[in-house]
Amino acid sequence: MQETLWIERFIRPLVRASGAHGLRDDVAVLSAGDATIVTMDTLVEGVHFLPTDPLDTVGQKLVRVNVSDILAKGARPSEALLSIAWPRARSEAKFADLVGGIGRDLDQFEAALIGGDLVATPGPLTLTMTITGSGLKAEPVRRSGGRPGQGVFVNGEIGWGGLGLRAAMTGTAPEIARRYRVPDIGPLEIAQTIAEFATASMDISDGLLMDAKRLAAASECGVEMELSRVPLAKPTETLDEILAQCTSGDDYRILISAPSGTPVPGFTQIGTLTESLGLTLRFQNTQINPPATLGFEHRSGIKGSDSR
Repeated sequence: MQETLWIERFIRPLVRASGAHGLRDDVAVLSAGDATIVTMDTLVEGVHFLPTDPLDTVGQKLVRVNVSDILAKGARPSEALLSIAWPRARSEAKFADLVGGIGRDLDQFEAALIGGDLVATPGPLTLTMTITGSGLKAEPVRRSGGRPGQGVFVNGEIGWGGLGLRAAMTGTAPEIARRYRVPDIGPLEIAQTIAEFATASMDISDGLLMDAKRLAAASECGVEMELSRVPLAKPTETLDEILAQCTSGDDYRILISAPSGTPVPGFTQIGTLTESLGLTLRFQNTQINPPATLGFEHRSGIKGSDSR
């Protein structure tokens, strides 16, 4: 499945509501209520998490991949809808583990469950959550607000998703595996920082390079990135290892644009938006060719893996 192409060809023509912003963003503005946004994500066993992942961590991840979208718009989570397609062969105890993880993180991120759906299935386990958010200003911070010359910033370290997946698959370094299973998306207070400083914003789900290019394209810009400035989960001077961490995805950190040189609390400037379209990479002040694969594609296997 070519996700972007199929959305463009089949789904986008169905969209009529102005608040959907032509499906060019991660959230929509609801027609009822001021500055209320909504997002939805689905996790599928074998694609977005491993069959061996503890189900409480799967529940936490489901909440966090949604909350990161809300925070990236300069909003705080409000209410949640939950849909579970539960494999018939799984036990009630396993279901309790899953729901326990969901409940803990809904509490942590101050979101209230208001309904949903539960169905039995032969498998795989499939989870969908919809979360609404309350904007901290009149309009959410879209992907499309960046301008040439503005800086590109990221909060937190990049690469834990890929490193953690490798640890989970090999059964080594459980503390690193947990970084993949329960991504650190930052505190709720990051929403205020984004509302105050960001001109464009999105969470990093499919890989830093791919999502930086997406943010720039939505803003009708290109992006030039200095790889040696990227805060990495595993610091290294080896270019291949840097690119692996910047393309593996599943980090759920937040990428923003803001006036270049602005000290944005909790963020590191890693590049600049440009008038020339596309992605330009530099490493130690030398321009390099981007890798053939910039991030996760939904036809390429388990999310977070190095698909290059």
